[in-house]
Amino acid sequence: MPFKQITIIGTGLIGGSLGLALKAAGYSGRIIGCDRPAVLDRARAMRAIDMGSEDPVDAIQGSDLIVLATPVGVIIDLIERIGPLAAKDALITDVGSTKKEILDRARSVFGGHVSLRFLGGHPMAGKEHGGLENAESKLFREAVWLLTPQPEQRLEFGKIKDYCALIEKIGARLMKLEAGTHDRLCAWISHLPQMVSTALAGALVDEFGDDPEVKAIGGRALREMTRIASSPYSMWRDIALTNTPNIEHAMTRLEQRLAHIRENLRNQELRNEFEIANKFGQTASEAAATVLVVPGWHNSGARHWQTLWEQQNPIFLRVQQKDWEFPHRQWWVNRIKEEVEQAPAPVVFAAHSLGCLAIAHWCQTSPADANKIKGALLVAPPDVDSKDAPTQIKDFSPIPQRPLPFPSILVASSNDPFLPIDRARMLARAWGSRLVDIGPAGHINGDSGLGDWPEGKRLLRHLIEGV
Repeated sequence: MPFKQITIIGTGLIGGSLGLALKAAGYSGRIIGCDRPAVLDRARAMRAIDMGSEDPVDAIQGSDLIVLATPVGVIIDLIERIGPLAAKDALITDVGSTKKEILDRARSVFGGHVSLRFLGGHPMAGKEHGGLENAESKLFREAVWLLTPQPEQRLEFGKIKDYCALIEKIGARLMKLEAGTHDRLCAWISHLPQMVSTALAGALVDEFGDDPEVKAIGGRALREMTRIASSPYSMWRDIALTNTPNIEHAMTRLEQRLAHIRENLRNQELRNEFEIANKFGQTASEAAATVLVVPGWHNSGARHWQTLWEQQNPIFLRVQQKDWEFPHRQWWVNRIKEEVEQAPAPVVFAAHSLGCLAIAHWCQTSPADANKIKGALLVAPPDVDSKDAPTQIKDFSPIPQRPLPFPSILVASSNDPFLPIDRARMLARAWGSRLVDIGPAGHINGDSGLGDWPEGKRLLRHLIEGV
């Protein structure tokens, strides 16, 4: 058992549910809670914890895992207060809804040891009503548990690896995000919806007071739009304070959109707005898989369809290369392996050019990981075996010829300077890929004028949906 004792500071909805989930998953060590006496008494009665203490310093004694499950502002203060007092080999983590300021404080407290001492986290689970009374052991099942590691922090070693395994054991799906990306993304998908719900509920109170007819005839749409308006200010105050610029930006963009709709209620532009919004629903199926974006030589620029897809789908993850000018095959293969291991299953690749060959080489070295892959969109792989291939990418020769162990679509162009169409047919047969010839489109990159390439999106959805 990697963790003999776990301290959970804050035994409310999230902290209490975590204790219950750990017990339900078979954790047999001790769980120490830290909260107000009345809350601790109830947590013990519910068997969410084994023991409790009001004092955080006392609660962490002897623990090798410490989970900070309080509002964000308290988390930041606790890192300062208990960080230097925790056991040197203890891992401290949190469940805060914003991450940048938390990670900044952890770096200031732990300095060069921060990668061993602290791991940022945020379970995307909750309810409109908080408190221990609403805690349940199944809260995290199938929920995404976001991890926001420090730069260069590895997730596959030591106590961090053990903690990741523990989170997966309670049924959550791990996903890694950089802290700034996390805060921007959560501002849109979590914090903005809360502010909208709060504003709508407040406007209804201003307009109708406590008129019972409003709720009686409001129907499902009103209930869904105002459900989270019951969330407590005590939690959202700190979120607003620590993510103000991102929330302000999201709210400004929404205000602009609402103003545009208001000004066009009587003309054709309203239809256009609905059609744009409908596209969001059409891309919802993409959330059924983790999409790993693997670019080609020199990376994908601003006009490339891969970059545009990432901008439209912030949870798409780009697999980086150590040196885009002189790409190193084994380094990239190792990087793909790491990303696949850490990504929630199932995984779908969206690869272009040299990235296709990196995936093919990865398949030769990591057959055990291939069962997580649902499919691969392989666009314009270059013929690095050709005598005319640039020397900078010769490290990827010879091209693997074995069938890929998952469904794949190879997209080729009839005038690709790096892959003649007859060579594309041979490669598709060798890999067991379905070949799609899109006609004269060059190297199917930013210079091909494809924009965000709707046809490519359709092919990607086919792979995600398994059709």
